[in-house]
Amino acid sequence: MDLSLDVAGLRLAHPFILGSGPIGVRADDLVAFGRVAGAIVTKSISAAPSPGSPQPRIVKLPGGGMINYEGGPNPGIDAFCATLREVRADVPCPIIGSVSPRTLARDASLERLAERFVAAGADAFELDFKYVYDMVDGRRDFEPATIARVVERVRTATGRPVIAKLAHGALPLPDLAKAAEDGGAAAISAINTIFPAMRISLKSRRPMLSMGVGGLSGTPVKPIALAAVYVLRQATALPILGIGGIATGADAAEFMLAGANAVEVYTAAQLDGPGLFPRLVEEFAAALAGMGAAGPAEIVGAAQGHAPKTVDRQWDALGLAQDEA
Repeated sequence: MDLSLDVAGLRLAHPFILGSGPIGVRADDLVAFGRVAGAIVTKSISAAPSPGSPQPRIVKLPGGGMINYEGGPNPGIDAFCATLREVRADVPCPIIGSVSPRTLARDASLERLAERFVAAGADAFELDFKYVYDMVDGRRDFEPATIARVVERVRTATGRPVIAKLAHGALPLPDLAKAAEDGGAAAISAINTIFPAMRISLKSRRPMLSMGVGGLSGTPVKPIALAAVYVLRQATALPILGIGGIATGADAAEFMLAGANAVEVYTAAQLDGPGLFPRLVEEFAAALAGMGAAGPAEIVGAAQGHAPKTVDRQWDALGLAQDEA
């Protein structure tokens, strides 16, 4: 079965994209995953190197979940682009450069960073509009006007497709998607980790993460992510990359039925390694065949119309009500 597709101006051999995370920064991982993924999203990169938050940063959960607060550790754009140039010829799939939330929030060096990415071989961008968090000010979400402005700046500076990665949080996703669309985004990816989440050690009687709280990812977030994609498909005609708890081909088929055009996989990839992707492709092809579909496009959005229409801020129609308190 032919699983190839075009999404956001990129040609993919299949709809499984390596999502952004720590394994998207090392040369050997970029090559290993780049040979099996439909595309790869790099680790979120900032202009200057960042050490990230103190250890421990990650807590694994039973059943394929994870809580992390990494604080954006990365080698900085200069060192990362040197790595990217070194491996680009050995990575046959599209490479999507991820720009860190703090870089997007500070704004100053954005165009230069994006241009460096392109010169090193990036085919597109994913702008991580997650949130900015610190122990003093807490969580600060990106406003729609900021999302529109930043998307337009990167698109104008580079001429490359821009994917806006949206977070499930304080602001309704349809509002954020509209802002990304206004800025000229080529696609939406959603959702990011769900924040805050926590585990506490019975032995130490303290939170397991150094920052106390972190973002929840992996299989526990799948139902929320699936509903978010469903809502987003009602709100925008842009391609959607579904993210959140995808660990099997059947998971991916569900996301596409909800309205995703392709999917990003990270937590399962970190846990299982590059061998995950051939398995996902095989399982997804079997799922399509079981539904009588000849290819991915035939099932995109097929579940739409079978749940209450979500209008404006009435998130409670899909159980996504936001706490106004």
